[in-house]
Amino acid sequence: MKNIVNARSSKIGRRILIAAIGGLMALPLLADTTAAQTVKEIKERKVLKAGVQVAQVPWGYTDETGKLTGFDVEFVRSVAKDLGVEVEFVPVTPANRIATLQTGQVDLLAAVMGIFPDRQKVVLFSRPYANNDNVFIGKADLKASGWADLKGARVGVPRGTPQDKAITAANSGATIQRFDDDASTVQALISGQVDIIGAAFTQMGNIEKVTGAGKFQQKFVLNRVFNGAAVRQDSREFAEYLNTFIGKQIENGELPKLYKQWIGKDISAKLPTTGEGDAPLPVDITK
Repeated sequence: MKNIVNARSSKIGRRILIAAIGGLMALPLLADTTAAQTVKEIKERKVLKAGVQVAQVPWGYTDETGKLTGFDVEFVRSVAKDLGVEVEFVPVTPANRIATLQTGQVDLLAAVMGIFPDRQKVVLFSRPYANNDNVFIGKADLKASGWADLKGARVGVPRGTPQDKAITAANSGATIQRFDDDASTVQALISGQVDIIGAAFTQMGNIEKVTGAGKFQQKFVLNRVFNGAAVRQDSREFAEYLNTFIGKQIENGELPKLYKQWIGKDISAKLPTTGEGDAPLPVDITK
């Protein structure tokens, strides 16, 4: 199956990526958002348009061969294969991904999309297909087991993320620095611009690949988040298809295998069976 990839090389600079994303965001008035996106429509078009993060190892990134890959990317490829269509990947960021979906530029988002109440109000989630713990990672010599220890610390977070909202609400006395994406946030920690960052637990491995073991540590867990594929609210039929597909992939072992391959751990045995209501909301796993 031929894959149409918008991000072709690991050499793509930040300016080019921002320009590309800016170009996408300039199109909302041209997008067709009047019709629900159905399985039939996707098959007739013969292309599944998916929004993915392209600089978020191991969820979505360009490898040394120039191939876009990662857990979310390969999950989308499995969906496209099941549909019998090609796949077109559209780069998105945490800041613009929902807008990209709502303006009709993509059919679905598989972009490290944690299921939260505010997001459930604007998009329709499939049943979760992954779990992703939100954590805080800091310098090894930094004492930080909770909000009380962050007074006076420089805390970096990706803008608009659960970590951003949590540290803001905590009123911990920390100096909060917000960045446009996860890569910038991680770089700020490594370079010493901040003392601790909010991130997905998978960032710990990425940091150690650059700095070596022992310089930074996971300090405490914020919560366990369940990721789902997001579609437009009028795409109920497509969401039901995704629910059935994910259920089959769990039962036949393909999804747990894919998660183990890319995330390096076993997938949660307690994945909720719906992306709606209260069941898949973040849960505190520190208690």
